[in-house]
Amino acid sequence: MSHIHNPIIPALTGAISRGDLVQYLTPLHSQNAGDGFGVCQYIHGVTAASGPYNGGVYSPTQNRIYLIPLTQCNISQWHYINCDTGAIVAYTHGFGSSIASQSFSGGVYSPTQNRIYLVPYVGSTATNWYYINCNTGSVIAYAHGAAVVANAYLGGVYSPTQNRIYFAPYAQGYSSNQWHYVDCNTGAIVAYTAAVINSTYYGGCYSPTQNRIYFVPFGMAPSTSWHYINCDTGSPVAYVHGFSASIPANAYTGGVYSPTQNRIYFVPRVQSTNANWHYVNCDTGTIVAYAHGQTNVAAQAYAAGCYSPLSNRIYFTPIGQGGSANWHYVDCNTGQVVSYLNGVTTLATAYAGNCIYSPTQGRVYFAPYSQGPQASWHYVQEFSPIEVPPLLMANGLFNKF
Repeated sequence: MSHIHNPIIPALTGAISRGDLVQYLTPLHSQNAGDGFGVCQYIHGVTAASGPYNGGVYSPTQNRIYLIPLTQCNISQWHYINCDTGAIVAYTHGFGSSIASQSFSGGVYSPTQNRIYLVPYVGSTATNWYYINCNTGSVIAYAHGAAVVANAYLGGVYSPTQNRIYFAPYAQGYSSNQWHYVDCNTGAIVAYTAAVINSTYYGGCYSPTQNRIYFVPFGMAPSTSWHYINCDTGSPVAYVHGFSASIPANAYTGGVYSPTQNRIYFVPRVQSTNANWHYVNCDTGTIVAYAHGQTNVAAQAYAAGCYSPLSNRIYFTPIGQGGSANWHYVDCNTGQVVSYLNGVTTLATAYAGNCIYSPTQGRVYFAPYSQGPQASWHYVQEFSPIEVPPLLMANGLFNKF
């Protein structure tokens, strides 16, 4: 693949200019227009548990995608994708079976530390939490010192203007008014005051033009108010979204930013079979319902997603949609949801968590869930001669759960 010559590389930290980002992406989209794509099957050659992973995180300095362990947690070897070769590589994390199954749910890259923080889920009450040192590839345990409940967090988001990682409150939200972030200047876990909420969030997404982190409504979906983090002040803010009567519980898992539209698309889980899905209009802060127009969407269809800077699309990770002949993406040129034939055979609940874009390969990798013990896994290959710089994908707009 060849690099596109464009002098504007959007900042990894500090204020992110959407204008600069769109200016950078526009030549990529125009050069990639009309290039095809397809779902590819590959033999991974490793041993994985059932439901082993929930999403992944790209490491730009290593050109690797680390799969975030779920049921694989208490197995001595975890896995990453070598984006130079496409090989799935097993590595020994060094903690044997001492890490509880499902300890983590998602991960977030810290560009100033070159670390991937694993988001504490079932393992939240353990003395130690964990990160991956992307200088060495080692998994590091650290004493967090936080007062948390079991199943505290699901996913997280990097705040580039604050150099923090905010965890998305799951059980911690309705159990305590103390939520937590990682101070990426010091590595400390910091508690901050928030309202006790009546249910849960699942992931989040950063809005650069507003300097906000929107938490994605999961159990919170039917509630009148949802929350974002004001990254100017660090305070959580409740806002009335206006659709409480029409959105079911567990509606969405994860959100993805569309820079060309300045929108955050929520990824439909239980909401998938309803006629309307929702996005955040980051020009106005309003929640917008849109008719997706698809009749071939399964129950609990998707579990997070990722943005492709080449095709200007948001791909969804097939969970309930796994095993179906058609999967879906959002065309960020038009805002339409597009159905595509995947041409492969996958299990129901095949993949989970965010899918992950590999910039040097032009691929979207899915993290295996029920597909884990199967001999073959899958990725979307975009057929383009253009190679996206790895540092672009470390940008806080892309590299998060």
